[in-house]
Amino acid sequence: MADQLLNGGDDKNPGEDEQRGETVSLAEDDDLDVEDTEDGGAVVRMKNERDVADKKAHFANIIDEVKQGNLSDAVVDLLDKIERDKEARSKRDKLYEEGLRRTGLGDDAPGGAQFSGANKVVHPMMVEACVDFSARFMKEIFPPSGPVKSKLLGNVGKEKLDKSRRKTEFMNWQTTQQMPEFRGELEQLSTQLPLGGGQYLKMMWSPQWRRPTSEFIAIDDMYLPFAATNFYSAERKTHVQYVTKSEYNRRVDAGMYINVNLGSPDQVEFSKSTIANDKIEGREDTSYNEDGLRTIFEIYTHLDFGDGVAPYILSIDKSSRKGLSLYRNWEPEDDRRKELEWIVEFPFVPWRGAYPIGLTHMIGGLSGAATGALRALLDSAHIQNIPTLLKLKGGPGGQTLNLQPTEVVEIEGGALVDDIRKLAMPIPFNGPSPTLFQLLGFLVDAGKGVVQTSFEKLSDQNANAPVGTTLALIEQGMVVFSSIHSRLHNSMERVFKILHRINSAYLTEEDLKAEAAGLDVRPEDFDGPMDVIPVSDPAIFSEAQRFAQVQAVMQRSAALPQMYDARKVEEMFLRNLKLSPDDVLNPQPGEDDVDPVSENVAASMSRPIYVLPKQDHVAHIQTHLAFLKSPLFGSNPAVVKTYLYPMAQHLRDHLLNFYLTQTHDAVQRAESEGLITDDATQQVKVIVSVQKIIEQQLAQFAQELAQIDQAAQQFAPQPPPMPQDNSMQIAQLNAQVQQIAMQQRSQTDAARLQLEQQKAAQKAQLDAASLSDKQQARVENMQVEQMRQAMENERTAAEISSRVLMNDSDNATAMRLAAAEIASGEKFSISTGTGINPGTRYFSKGASHERQTHPQHRANDQRAGQAASPHGRWPARHWPDDSGRPFDAKDALLNGH
Repeated sequence: MADQLLNGGDDKNPGEDEQRGETVSLAEDDDLDVEDTEDGGAVVRMKNERDVADKKAHFANIIDEVKQGNLSDAVVDLLDKIERDKEARSKRDKLYEEGLRRTGLGDDAPGGAQFSGANKVVHPMMVEACVDFSARFMKEIFPPSGPVKSKLLGNVGKEKLDKSRRKTEFMNWQTTQQMPEFRGELEQLSTQLPLGGGQYLKMMWSPQWRRPTSEFIAIDDMYLPFAATNFYSAERKTHVQYVTKSEYNRRVDAGMYINVNLGSPDQVEFSKSTIANDKIEGREDTSYNEDGLRTIFEIYTHLDFGDGVAPYILSIDKSSRKGLSLYRNWEPEDDRRKELEWIVEFPFVPWRGAYPIGLTHMIGGLSGAATGALRALLDSAHIQNIPTLLKLKGGPGGQTLNLQPTEVVEIEGGALVDDIRKLAMPIPFNGPSPTLFQLLGFLVDAGKGVVQTSFEKLSDQNANAPVGTTLALIEQGMVVFSSIHSRLHNSMERVFKILHRINSAYLTEEDLKAEAAGLDVRPEDFDGPMDVIPVSDPAIFSEAQRFAQVQAVMQRSAALPQMYDARKVEEMFLRNLKLSPDDVLNPQPGEDDVDPVSENVAASMSRPIYVLPKQDHVAHIQTHLAFLKSPLFGSNPAVVKTYLYPMAQHLRDHLLNFYLTQTHDAVQRAESEGLITDDATQQVKVIVSVQKIIEQQLAQFAQELAQIDQAAQQFAPQPPPMPQDNSMQIAQLNAQVQQIAMQQRSQTDAARLQLEQQKAAQKAQLDAASLSDKQQARVENMQVEQMRQAMENERTAAEISSRVLMNDSDNATAMRLAAAEIASGEKFSISTGTGINPGTRYFSKGASHERQTHPQHRANDQRAGQAASPHGRWPARHWPDDSGRPFDAKDALLNGH
């Protein structure tokens, strides 16, 4: 059409447009890779400016190429500094060990009572926080589809989009398929990160496997100088490696280490944290070192080997104190020799120094206190249910019993013991303290408040609350975790930056063909800036927050539909549900040029059809009209009802797109040929001329299209019927419901009042009856008490009377005894009874002086002419003889003589 206009109406190629390319100048000395195509063209690939082989030579092991004297001095100096670095962080290692022990997984958590049977349970505060953090971290950082997505900077073109897509697919394949250890190492890092405060991940190229590899480095295996204030700016970073003999040999064979005789390794000294972790895993060092384990220090530092101070990576065997490898650690074309990163720090909470802090530092004390409180509660319940006893020693040789629950044991008691309760006395112990239980709850809440990783507050939130309020609650409840998540997102970006650099330095066409079959990626794709980032979003750290944002977008799109793409909003919602939009949504018009025959079939089967601007619209129109006029196809009653209406719209779109493309092409061709300028008047003339030509060519089609559109209206989809306005009926029903509810409420209130009155009357009757019963019981108790007191008085009076008579009899007997003693001159050992004042009244050697001190006895003695001895003792001659037989005088007295 444009040719027809420019050539005075004569279209040399009416069905074909001329394709014009772009001319590119290439330097003659460029090393080019040219590939011919089937259409006579060619694909030209420009090689990298630096050769991959040169780059590999730059990063080769050069330990044999440097001066050995300088190397020996560096080894001795670094080994001494490493020992000082280890001593400087000994307290931190102890804290890390304490954190591992406080998890309780190793059955050696500190604290608690030490008696036999004491509870060793550990509060799961620390483990719960670590597992919860790891789950959230891995969910956001490493989704099933891969952890990488593209990010384009600057002007975005098709070539740049394709390159970013290829790199994203390849790196996701690398991290999920080619590097099977990557996810496992990352999960180990995430579980240990809250305890240690920081962990490390190392990325490197493996000559043996010819692929990138990853390795988790625990914080206790990374030594930093005491003066370091930041990991990345530290003058010296030492990675402590524990390498088996077979692994060492593999590294030697791969060229990573030089082949040198190291001798037998010394006993490996593991850190306290490693030993505590071995207890958790149930492992124990056999001390035989059957695997030939040895310690190797991999040191990232700056050294001078005669060509100035530069960053190097030096590996030293601890036992033999020999160097194993030395690598340059800067890019070959970097004149400034900037140190390359191979190890990435994952900090939990940064602090003033180079080492970050974790949960052990922040809530280690609270975790220990919660464990102590929990153990105290369980121990007190245990002791109260199985009490401690004190038992009298009895039976042959005594008995000490240790009874077990459900056991029946027979014990021996004393000769006169008929009740086991007389032998044993339980020691009272208090049960679980409510105050201690409240304190435990306070400690748990305080510990969870430090790193809030849950959504307890959302459970109390109104479901109809505004989305903004929900988002604010989420962000407020997760403010600490969100900052940690942002730091870890930055660390993952550093990891992918290293992986991108490794791919750029080591990947070749052979590697890609062997490993990445089916992936359209080239080694040169990794040259230049990195255009991939972690798939995680540092501003979104939970599914609840993500769904709240989607809900907000859907609400706004419903309020302002003209400003939103409804399909994109729906796709965003489906992706958050972890569903593919292509699986549930109707296909949308794409960029594939579908032939008119396929469009006829699709329209007949109620499938969507679309028009592309670059299609041959005249050919499509002719094909569609022929199908439509056919009595077997388009005019068939079985087809026309589904085919006619969408095809009428489709023919209209073809007509409009034909007008659009022909007009634009004519204006552009006229401007490129210099026939017109940018003047709007000249462009209008061209547009009007194109329109007239189209009207001449498609005049017959315009009439047919009008008839087709008129006939298609009877097959147009009917809009859904408008719902009937039942607002008045609904209002009346609401009024009736409210009236009925008011009546029911008044009836319920009346019934409730009547019931309360009945309850009050019954309560008054019960109270009166209870008061009467209490008064009657009080009267009866008083009568019983009076009777008991009267009987007690009678008994007391009878006892006093009996005692008086007995006393008088004793006094008379004493007088007769005294008279008999005076007459005979001897003393008698005869008791005179107890009487009112009981006591022993033996007048013998060693007897009490009670008789001499009692007033009545002293008076009787005086009347008998006898003086009481002040010591209550009688001469030895007044005692009975050795046979124990009394004197005859006593017998005479007793016989009445």
